[in-house]
Amino acid sequence: MIIGQKNIIVNSTILFVIAAILEMTLNELGQFFSSIFVGAQQISIHHNYVTNITNGLPLLYIIFIKGAGLFVSLGIGILFNYICFNQKRRNILFLFNLYMSLFGFIDFFGYLMVAPIFPKNVTGFLELPLWMIYIVAIIAAIILYFIINSMMKYFVEMGSKEIVEDNVERRHFIHSIILFPCIIGIAITALLIFPINTNYPRQITCVVSLFAILFPYKNALQKNYSISNNYKSMQELNEQNVWLYVFFILTILINRLLVSGIYIK
Repeated sequence: MIIGQKNIIVNSTILFVIAAILEMTLNELGQFFSSIFVGAQQISIHHNYVTNITNGLPLLYIIFIKGAGLFVSLGIGILFNYICFNQKRRNILFLFNLYMSLFGFIDFFGYLMVAPIFPKNVTGFLELPLWMIYIVAIIAAIILYFIINSMMKYFVEMGSKEIVEDNVERRHFIHSIILFPCIIGIAITALLIFPINTNYPRQITCVVSLFAILFPYKNALQKNYSISNNYKSMQELNEQNVWLYVFFILTILINRLLVSGIYIK
């Protein structure tokens, strides 16, 4: 076991949960503000859903509302992936950016992937035939796999050269920043999603997240990547970080406060 593996798991899991909840909240804010923009009625935002009345609005406006949150998520995925690509230091901030990109892509493509399960609630307003919804879901799953597979190299770069070149140490380290945060973090996130919105239970997204991350996981354990950008010092990730605990608590507080909702009009 590598030195400080416990702290790495704790820090990575905290970052994982913060990123998951923050991305979900930004997704809902996209739908919330788009509802206000087009003049929907009785709008409210909650911890994992937005309610509104769109009766009388043109179909284009309804599509805009439905798509706003989705494209906020896609934008988050692209933006934070770009930040990771350009960021030189592989540190805690880099890992947070990586998780944000990950959840942005998962929220966008995952929504399309579960459309066949909830066709009326997810894409029913478009009145698409079921066969087309299945095709969109399959294409979304394939694209998501390749995107996350391409991001595995960034997780490997979080380890020092010594860790990456040692198979045993590398396995312990990758477990610490992907596998354990994924299992523990998704369990915590699933709890924070309660109470659920029956129209689109976000626990489904948690399941998508688990499989989407773990399918290309083998590459992070075994594939040879360039180590020119690897973490030069593991000290920061190995240490307890008070600020992480503070942001974690704030994230949970905001999430719980939104359960009762913020109402407009």
